[in-house]
Amino acid sequence: MKKTILFIAFSVFANFSFAQEKIYNFNIDQITIDSFKDSLRFLNTNPKTNDEAYLLLKASTYYFFKNADSTIYYHKIIENYTSTHDFKLMQVYIHLYLSQVYAMMKSNYSLATYYVNLAKKERDEYNIKDPVVEEDIEGLLILSYSGLGSYSKVKKELDKKSATIMQETYASKVLWNPVAMHAVNYKGIGEYDSAIKYGLMAVDYNRKAPKEKKYGYTYYIIADAYNHKKEYQKAIDYIKEGFPYLLQNNFAKDISQGYGVYGAAYYGLKKYDSAIHYANIAYQMSTRLSYTSGILKQSELLSQIYEDKKITDSAYKYLKISSEIKDVLSDKSKVNEVENINLNEELREKQKLAEESRRKKLIVGFSLFFIIGFTSLIFYNRYKQKERARKQEEERKNNELKAARDLQISMLPKNVPQRADLDMAAYIRSSTEVGGDYYDFFPQENGTIYSVCGDATGHGVTSGMMVSVTKAGLNGIDAIAPGAILQKLNKVVKKIDLGTLRMSLNIVEITQDTINMSSAAMPPIYLFKAKEGKVEEIMNNGLPLGGLKKEAFEEESRSFEPGDVLIQLSDGLPEAPNALGEMYDYEQLRLLIQKTAHLSSQEIIHTLMESVDTWLAGKHNPDDITLVVTKKK
Repeated sequence: MKKTILFIAFSVFANFSFAQEKIYNFNIDQITIDSFKDSLRFLNTNPKTNDEAYLLLKASTYYFFKNADSTIYYHKIIENYTSTHDFKLMQVYIHLYLSQVYAMMKSNYSLATYYVNLAKKERDEYNIKDPVVEEDIEGLLILSYSGLGSYSKVKKELDKKSATIMQETYASKVLWNPVAMHAVNYKGIGEYDSAIKYGLMAVDYNRKAPKEKKYGYTYYIIADAYNHKKEYQKAIDYIKEGFPYLLQNNFAKDISQGYGVYGAAYYGLKKYDSAIHYANIAYQMSTRLSYTSGILKQSELLSQIYEDKKITDSAYKYLKISSEIKDVLSDKSKVNEVENINLNEELREKQKLAEESRRKKLIVGFSLFFIIGFTSLIFYNRYKQKERARKQEEERKNNELKAARDLQISMLPKNVPQRADLDMAAYIRSSTEVGGDYYDFFPQENGTIYSVCGDATGHGVTSGMMVSVTKAGLNGIDAIAPGAILQKLNKVVKKIDLGTLRMSLNIVEITQDTINMSSAAMPPIYLFKAKEGKVEEIMNNGLPLGGLKKEAFEEESRSFEPGDVLIQLSDGLPEAPNALGEMYDYEQLRLLIQKTAHLSSQEIIHTLMESVDTWLAGKHNPDDITLVVTKKK
């Protein structure tokens, strides 16, 4: 998404009347920004005229890439002014700027989406015909949806723009060229090869440009993409070439990102001292800028470096910082902010009418005060008694839930099996205190391992009971074919009869060079074949356990060769909904597995969970998520 939203958008103001007698010239370049940096203290930060609002906007622009919180503060003041004065085009732009700062600097994509959609709504209401507004809305929607995890939607838009991106670049007269921003958006959705492709086109354009138009951010894009591809020396080569231009461009956020790329690359090369040096610089700069993503990335990186160096105190310090930031970003209230913001004109007018009505009723209300107060005292005492009883009951239930949770955790294996030719990892995240998901391993003396992944109906204590029955049943069944195990287990569950409760389960028998699979109503098992470089969805579903007494369960077998990756999972990840109610989707999961199959099992799990957390955008997963990954070495 182009930084032109901040500066180039102003140029349209020079030829557009704000339904005022006066036409404002909003052309702003870096020199103009720097010249205004000392002007804020002289301005009235509660503007009373369009001229004052205009000057405050020009001055506050200085902070955009220097301190995000200051930018938001001044933009909110301007928003308050435009909402009550006839300055319509500026009102649209201030909401575009707020969308940009929340996306680019604060990583709050929910609020970014809210503000760009608000600007879009105002554009239609005010009948604004402005190509720059259209371009900025399009770019911000791509950036916001990318941050919320709508990768397929974003990629479709980017691929459509690719055909004309170089024409736009050569037609552009700005420092931050369109093809470089195109590469940024590809990098944002994890399309690193495409990011490098368009980044190199931007570098070629940059090398031909005059000195004053050489754009350092172009080199950061390529270097960061190479870091993600673990080609660390290439990352260093490109950021080293571009760093003089980053300093020349004088955007503090870009410079901090450049230092961050250095830190990540040197860490990848195991040059820990250099990695710490650059990561610390990036961390300190990000903190001064209130640049949330930068603080998070560098604190995570520093924690990893110090952990590798066995410096526990420092590793814990930065781990704690990154965890606190993640907690803030994932707080439900951050997502609900979008739904709760109601500062449009219609609601303000309703609020004014409500205030007037309250004033008229004040005299009547005051006379009733003593009567109501006396009655309230009686009800309050009754309420306190009920509240004490409620808290006692709640404490009892919490203690029961904790006991059930402890029991459930005790049923999961403490460690994954160790076999020289396998790399195995497992992960579970419950949606409630007591979840219904389950995984287990049953190693045999001949080296065969039975890997189990299950999902009981619903959540809570009752589903925990089903998990207990399942584990007990599995421990009582001999090591036979997976389909036969499911048949015997089905009879056990049916005989116990837990009402409408059911258990979905798949079992994989992992021998030396084959895998034998059977499933009872579970999502597909994913198998990445290294030789073909493709992922197969293996669907082999019978009914859930506890359904029909004589249900038969089919089996499938595949070869299991070096580099192959087997993934068992519950439906909590592929069916996770985003803020718009869209499902994460099995196809998106399959594509991501294919991209990450070269990683270790634990790294694959980390990447998948990071992707779905981005998709959830701070919401807690509504269903349990379980992953069991087995990679053949």
